[in-house]
Order: sequence, then C-alpha cells, then structure tokens
Amino acid sequence: MRPLLRITCAAALCALVPLGAQSAKAPALPWPPRVPAAKSTIAIDAVSRPPSVEVRAGPDGSFDCTFAYQPASPVGRVNLAGDFNGWNSTATPMSRGDDGVWRASATLQPGVRLYKFVVEGDRWTPDPRNPEREPDGHGGSNSVLRLGPEANLRGATAKRGDGAVEGAGIGHAPQRAQSVQWLPDGRLLVRVRTLAGDVERVQLVMRGMPALGMRPIGDEDGFSWWEVPVAMPPKATEYTFIFSDGANSVRDPRVYSLDPKERPTFRTPDWAKDAIWYQIMPDRFRSGSRENDPDPVRPWTSEWYTPSPWEGADGQSFYKWFVFSRLYGGDLQGLREKLGYLKDLGINAIYFNPVFQAPSHHKYNATNFLHIDEHLGTRGDYAKAEAVEDLRDPKTWTWTPTDQLFLQFLKECKAAGIRVIVDGVFNHVGTTHPAFRDVKERGQASPYADWFSVRSWEPFEYDGWAGFGELPVFRKTDRGFASEAVKKHIFDVTRRWMDPNGDGDPSDGIDGWRLDVPNEVPMPFWEEWRALVKSINPDAYIVGEIWRRADDWLDGRTFDAVMNYPFAEGMIRWVGDRERKITASELDRRLAELRRAYPSEATYVLQNLVDSHDTDRLVSKLKNPDREYDRGNREQEDGVVYDASKPGPEEYRKARLIALAQMTYVGAPMIYYGDEAGMWGSDDPTNRKPMLWPDLEPYEKPDDNRFMPEQHDHYRRVIALRRAHPALRTGSFETVLCDDAQDVWIFLRETPDERVLVALNASGNEARIDLTAAPESRLGGRWRSVWGAEGASLGDAEFPRISVPARNGRVWVQER
Repeated sequence: MRPLLRITCAAALCALVPLGAQSAKAPALPWPPRVPAAKSTIAIDAVSRPPSVEVRAGPDGSFDCTFAYQPASPVGRVNLAGDFNGWNSTATPMSRGDDGVWRASATLQPGVRLYKFVVEGDRWTPDPRNPEREPDGHGGSNSVLRLGPEANLRGATAKRGDGAVEGAGIGHAPQRAQSVQWLPDGRLLVRVRTLAGDVERVQLVMRGMPALGMRPIGDEDGFSWWEVPVAMPPKATEYTFIFSDGANSVRDPRVYSLDPKERPTFRTPDWAKDAIWYQIMPDRFRSGSRENDPDPVRPWTSEWYTPSPWEGADGQSFYKWFVFSRLYGGDLQGLREKLGYLKDLGINAIYFNPVFQAPSHHKYNATNFLHIDEHLGTRGDYAKAEAVEDLRDPKTWTWTPTDQLFLQFLKECKAAGIRVIVDGVFNHVGTTHPAFRDVKERGQASPYADWFSVRSWEPFEYDGWAGFGELPVFRKTDRGFASEAVKKHIFDVTRRWMDPNGDGDPSDGIDGWRLDVPNEVPMPFWEEWRALVKSINPDAYIVGEIWRRADDWLDGRTFDAVMNYPFAEGMIRWVGDRERKITASELDRRLAELRRAYPSEATYVLQNLVDSHDTDRLVSKLKNPDREYDRGNREQEDGVVYDASKPGPEEYRKARLIALAQMTYVGAPMIYYGDEAGMWGSDDPTNRKPMLWPDLEPYEKPDDNRFMPEQHDHYRRVIALRRAHPALRTGSFETVLCDDAQDVWIFLRETPDERVLVALNASGNEARIDLTAAPESRLGGRWRSVWGAEGASLGDAEFPRISVPARNGRVWVQER
C-alpha cells in the first residue's frame, strides 16, 4: 500500500480536520472568477545588485548573470558553484581576464540563489564583494543573490485583515512536488503559497466546479502554505486561486491546468518504504577468515590508540598518518557468519560502503569497479583478472572467486529477506586504477588520456577530489563526463552488478546504489543513468549523498531518495544540544518543510540516519553538544576540544530516544554499524573502529570496549515495533501536539487499517498531558499502549490523559 502524506504543523493542539472537507452542493463559480487579479508592489525585474554580479533581465523571465571574482593573490583556476548547478565544483569554470578578474556567466531563474567561488579546486569562498550571506550549514557562509519580485520581499510588510494582498508573494509551480503531488488514493494534493500573515482565506477554483477551501499548513522562509486534496478531473481543467483578506478578494493572475494525461511517473520501490537500513564498512564489521587478511593486519580486539609494532616505524605519527592506513581484515566470510545476527536485530536492508578493489579500508579510492576487493574473499585473485581484461570491453571481463562469493552472499541475503545496495563512487578513482596508471605512464598517448582532469602534461598535474591527490577525478562537462568512454564504462559496470549473468532477470544482482558525492557530477548524467538503472530493474533503489535540502534531486529525474542529514541535524538539536537546543515545535517545523518540499514517494524512502562513516558516532555527538552538525568533531583538528572518552548513561539514554524517533517517523531509518552495540567515537578515523562482538571479548581496555546488551536489546525492540505496525512505515503523518514547555512531540501515523499515536519526550522529567481537547473523531475510542507503559504513571485506562517518561516515548495503537 502506498503512503498518504498528511501535513499539519502545530505548536499547540491541532483541530485535526479531515483533508478536503467541502460542501457537495456548492455551486460552481463563474469562469474566470469575477474578482480582480492580485497585483505586485515590487518590480518584475527587481534584483539585489552586489557590485560583483552584473544582472540583465531576459525576455522569458530568467536573468543573465555575470559573476566576477578578484582573488587577493594570483591563482590558477576558479569555478562558480551554486544551487543552480548542483553545487558542482567543476561545472561552471571562470575565465581570467587581462585585468586579473575571473568571470563566468549563467542564466538563472527567479528566486533566491546561493553561490560560492571554488578556488584551486578545493577552497570554497563566499563572494567578498557581496555583503548578503547566509549560513551554509557547515560552519561557513553562502553568498545570496535575489532575482525577481518574490525574492525581494524582505522589506514587504503584511498584515492580516487589512484588505491588501501582495501579489508577489503568491507562488504555485505545478511542475514541482511542493505545489502538486499525487496521493496514493488517486487524488492530487494542491498547494499554494502566500506572503506570511498576508491573507485570511484561500480557495482553489477549478473551471466548472465548486470552490474548495484550503487550509493553512505552516510557514516557511516568510511565506505561508495552504493545501487541499482534489479529485483528478476526467479531462484537462483550468484552475486558479482566490485570496481573501478583510473585505477584499483577489485571484492569482495566472491560470494553470490539471491534465490526467500528465500524471507523474515518479515511483519509488515499495520495499524501500518498509526498509530498516544497516550501514556496514566491510573491513570493520567481522573477520571470518585469516587466509585473506591483508599484511599487516591489526588484531581485532586491540586498543584503538595503542600502535601495533609496525606502526610509526617509518616516522609517521598516529594521525599523520598510520591510523588511516589500518586494515582489520573484515570480509565476506565474516558477513556470512553474522547474517543471523543482522536477521535477529530485525534490519531488512544493508548499505555497504565501497566493496570494489581498493588499497584502503574505506575503498573510496577504487582500483577497479569490476571486482570485489580480494581481501574480502580470496587474496591474490585480483591481479590475475586485471591481466586479461580491457576496461573498455565488457566481453573481456571475468568473475573472480571473490566476485562469486559476493554473489553468493547476495543470494543468502535475499533468502533472509535482506536487500543490499552498494556505494557507487563514480566521480573519482584511486591512483592504482589501471586507467590512471596508464595515463601517468604514457601521458597523452594513453587511450585513457581524456578520462581524467589533467591540468598539465609536463609536469604531470591533475585534479583530485577535494584536493586529495590519491583521488583523481574524471573530467567533466556541463552535461556529465567529458569522455564518452567513461560514461560507457560506468554504464557497463552498472549492468554488471545489477544483472550479473546478463539474462534480463536482476534477481541475482544488487538492489540499488548509494551514490557518493553525486553533486560533483553534472545532473544530466544522472538523468541518463537513472533511466539505465530502472530499465535493468524498475524496483531498484537509488539514494544520493546530498547533505542539504534536495528538492532538485527528488523530482523523479535522478534519485529516489537522499541521505536525510537534515533529519539527523534536527534530532541532535532537539535531543542532544543544550545551549543551541531547539524546541519540539521547531523540530516539527523543520521536518514539515522537508515533507512539503519532497514528493511523498521520496519522503517515505529517505534514509533517516543520525550518524555515518562521515560523522562522529551518535552517542559521542550527544556527549559533545552545541556544535554545527559534522563540524568540530575530529580529535586531531587544531583548536578542537572534543571529549572522546566513552559516553555515560545519559548519552546512551538519549540515543535510545533518538532510535525510537527513527523507528516511528516518516522515512526509512538507518543504523550505522555498531550503534546498537554501544560503539562511540569522534569523526574519521575513530568512528570506524572494528565492530564490538561478545564472542571476541575481552577486548583490550575491556571496561570501555564491550558489547552493550542493554543498548542492543533496545534497538531490537524498537525495530520490532516498526516492523509490527504498517502505519509506522507507510502511514500518513499528522502532528497532534508540540508541548514546548514539557519538550514533548506527539504525532499520529495512520493507514486505512491502523492508527498509531506516538509521544516523544526529550526532557529530563516525566510529562503529563491532557489530550481531551482533541476531537472525538480523531483520538476517541480505546487505545492500547505498545511502548513505554513500564515507565509511565498513567495507564491506558486514563487515556487520553497520558504520561510520557523522561527521555523516552510512548506508542499506542487504537483498538478497533
């Protein structure tokens, strides 16, 4: 069953009225509606005009913008990156003029545009001549350019009831999910935007039909949003909106159309809506065979900060750099050995960090996409394969014993009801990749000479991802990869792992891909790649590593989902922070923004993580509060004060509350390996310690390094809770109450067959709440507690007077 997304943002008890309430006998309004069109008090070509940007209004409503940047000292290259090119650091190169100023032009659509200059490939800097900036979410700032009337409403004043409606504040874009999206019952959810606090009532008017009242669903960035569900008309039908304030009514000056022939085709896999993800870094999960161990290999139970005898012998220190070179020998044999552990935990989907041949523990520096790393299976089998293969000719590609073992593991996972996706790192490779080695050796005579971003042949200089020389990047254009051979190679690799035997049945292949730094590759490539993936397996899942809000990536052209880092940040802010703590209503508002921005098909398959291989671990975040998400969290950074000791009972208690929130909120929860075992650690490298296993105890420093049965039991139980109740996976979402005084967030999840009420308490005190003000039709009847009753002072008999234990939650199911 497909989910129905219902949005109600509230800081107090909601009325919880059904969507789309209307009078069936209301007469149709004349067409077009006999009210004047709303007018804008702001010029159509209004723009902010920093001295570094020359702007010219185009005839089609777009703006031709020329950006200028003059560095303080000479540099070799500068690129323009922004939300208009997916923050791609190479898609829009700038040219240096005789005056030493770097310039680039771009045609931009109206709106608030964010940008930066990328100097020498890795130094991201805001525009020094543009004073308007906003935080970039990573401790820095983005420069802001405002184009068109709606982007320049900062000074506009709105007052409800004054009879004035600001036309520039009206916004509706039928092609975007934020304005129109399909509901699983076949209806459309239509939304329109007004200036916040500007109007009292909004109606949707469809030609030949009664007007439908729209309800307010929350404010965002100075605008109010209104929505109503409608039945799809049998033929193309025009529509518009009427806005009423005081005694005055005006209509949207634009007329739109709903056409049943244009039904969106964006669908995401149903299995991904039921997914409970578990992220695994293979080298650090479990070693099942000593025969394939790399040399040297660290003892699994060794104390993290204590060097092995060979470490540092060449003069390296712990953080410079031998800790990053460690290998622990995790392998496929170990994964097969612990498949039962994962099944018992309750997860049903695995996301693997890279598994392809590579010299590092993380394997983001691929030697070859064609083969699973030999240290995960059979040591020594890779070189034999490379010797007989041509990267450009799939007919020459072979299957190694390790590859075959991986395919057998996939078969076992699927038999256990577990889906598997792998990391696709298609932006760059490692310096041991055969194509890069050939380019380095033969220069421009290499058949792979056009594959990589080579800046100079004599001396040999090239671009590495984020400035790392060990990660040479593929050369790009604004459409994708500069070399057609690179594109073909990636397409061939995609086919190989999705349908290994090439028989047209993808059941023997992986179930999808997680894409590393996909914003570094121009979007047109991903549009083509998605079409290929879905042609091989329409039920495949594609998730991108996008750290910010991802509207442009979730419109059906590229990805099914993204890693939902805004969810992670909001949860840490609410549960973990002290000085920078947000309220329950602020968390609800932030998450409601995401639900408004994304199609429901994407919302229900977002990977709702709280930590990963790229961040400090959850309990360590909670021990080190009040930081920008994923900033100031590495012990080795100069000037960083980070408590890397084992967190205490309070941090683990907060982590258990966050896990409960993951399992009850909209989207697919994801657990980073070992969180359920009590693992902790600062950001890379300490967040990547080897997994704690009870059968390997005692570990060195056993007081700290032990498997925590109480944490593991909690994860098992909250996962079982999600799996037992379909409403928690695919049900609608409706905020019931945000009680900021008691720090409680209450919401309702609902399917036609089940209603589940969730109450989460982030405070250190028990909360007592009276829900009797809720309409009988919504919270009436009998409710049975399925979580948290053991710590509550009020039982089911008192419902709807409820109590919620401190740093915990309660969950009820309505009895029918």
